[in-house]
Amino acid sequence: MGHWPEGLVDEAAKMISGNPDRRMLRDKLAQVGREVDVLSGRSFQPPRRSTAVIESNGLPFVDIPDLQVGSMEPVAGVREIPDPVNGQIATVLQVSPLVAPVPNATPTGDALWIAGQLVARALQTGRLSADYVLHWLGASMDHEQRKELFRRVMDPAVRFYVPILGVSINGWWIQIARRLIWVTSEAEDDGQLVELLLKETTAGGEVPPLAAVEAILIAARMTRQPADWAFTARIWPEQVQRPIDRPWSRLAKAIHGHGIPTITLDSVSTPYEIACQVVLKGYWHGYISGDEPALASAVAKAYPRQVDRIQRETRTPDRASAAATLLEQLIHPGFDPAQGAEATRRYVRRKASIAVMQYRKSEAPDRYPWTQVGISERRYYKLLPLFAQKVNGRYDYDYDDVVARMKAHLDHIDRARAVRAAALEFLRSHGFGEEAARKWLQRHPPEEAVNAWPRGQRPYSGST
Repeated sequence: MGHWPEGLVDEAAKMISGNPDRRMLRDKLAQVGREVDVLSGRSFQPPRRSTAVIESNGLPFVDIPDLQVGSMEPVAGVREIPDPVNGQIATVLQVSPLVAPVPNATPTGDALWIAGQLVARALQTGRLSADYVLHWLGASMDHEQRKELFRRVMDPAVRFYVPILGVSINGWWIQIARRLIWVTSEAEDDGQLVELLLKETTAGGEVPPLAAVEAILIAARMTRQPADWAFTARIWPEQVQRPIDRPWSRLAKAIHGHGIPTITLDSVSTPYEIACQVVLKGYWHGYISGDEPALASAVAKAYPRQVDRIQRETRTPDRASAAATLLEQLIHPGFDPAQGAEATRRYVRRKASIAVMQYRKSEAPDRYPWTQVGISERRYYKLLPLFAQKVNGRYDYDYDDVVARMKAHLDHIDRARAVRAAALEFLRSHGFGEEAARKWLQRHPPEEAVNAWPRGQRPYSGST
């Protein structure tokens, strides 16, 4: 995706009629490719070798751009952790051994729930802000050491991590970190968002381009040494501004199939909502399965009003069943992460309303015209413009009259389809091939198929 301008410009030009401006087309493809890179958190570069100098500052794990498993030269104490969804790449490196592996760990869904609450805690305490990164730099080193650090991070190969959070809990290591970079033309663009840290200008009137990339959450299981399972997620704060006029329904499958999960936060997000979002993103990206108990539990805790409404309206026996009903509606992600945390809440509210409406339709099917006609609600509303007109934005029609005329229309279509099927059968029995029979029906009425024969094969019926 990162090389769309080079690889797809010829193909795109063929699909566009006329003679498109190839430079403009290349620029547009580059813009689209950049948007996909940012949404997925990956650059999709062709395989290449690179060198990295890692300074983890005490963290046992660090994120790394898509590393081909098995391609890293042996380094003492450093191990790649294959991605649980795509085992050919690794997005996490273990850079120091675990103190003591544990025999058992809590299930993955429960670990993601805990990780989400730790993210919420980091948000509440201001640890995800640029000010915290600057505070850590000021508290960890003196002026001369900071100047030396700035010189080091000017090298694109240096990956210097500022620890935000690190804790061992229930057999898992959970951490949040931000990497420092010096924003220049030589800096690697791997699809991550960056935030400038320094506001003061230098003697030359320029602002030093020191920046921190988006916060990265890592949850690694500690039952083996080295670790063999790790989940990675990006954390987007409230102030991220991205284009939101893209056709998300077309991008969702690609982003959730190949991108890194993105957790979106805002000032009104509750800890349970953030934790639920982490669990749902883990599910949508394939890190946990649909039968994970933590899924329904997370939905029930994060969205109690929606779950209570479903339980009340659908008369489910308990809240767990109501939460499972809502979860069934959340199988396919329906919002763009660039729209922020409010999109998640709005999406859940809409899906709760859909669950209630579907229950009402199943309980009283005769109340709805499409059930009387014998078609789906979607098809009913596609056919409705043929039988009714809109007045002030709403269809104005006689209910019984439209149902009767729609039934007659569908019966006519069914009869015509049956006649056509019978005609095709006659033509095939007379020696027509499938394609020839269809072409014959395009030029003749189906009723004439009884006497139709391929050229040169008509039976002789004359007298001698």
